Amino acid sequence: MGTGQKGVRLIVNKEWTPETISMLGSGFYYHLSYPIEEIEPELLADIRKALLPPGTEMEILFQKDRELRRVALAELDRILDFQTFLRLEFRLLQTLPSLKEVRSSPPNGYLFYYK
Repeated sequence: MGTGQKGVRLIVNKEWTPETISMLGSGFYYHLSYPIEEIEPELLADIRKALLPPGTEMEILFQKDRELRRVALAELDRILDFQTFLRLEFRLLQTLPSLKEVRSSPPNGYLFYYK
């Protein structure tokens, strides 16, 4: 990202989530929710200081058998903080099958973290 702003990654575990995202496609809005204990502490602190602005680049990854598969690129619209969990609302920019699939390993045990 040219602005020096960090992007984020969101890991999903439910089999139906990548399928739903792919069926919606680019331009549609979607949301995901994460309990605070599944959010990287540095990222959670920044969110609560309003340091993760709309337009932040997001990468959604599906986790299965300790492997991550990229399923969408998105941009953050807004975050709703319910104290025990966060709801992220975002616009899908690119989804499978048009998105180049990338595989990787989970880095730190959190489901929502900085790239």
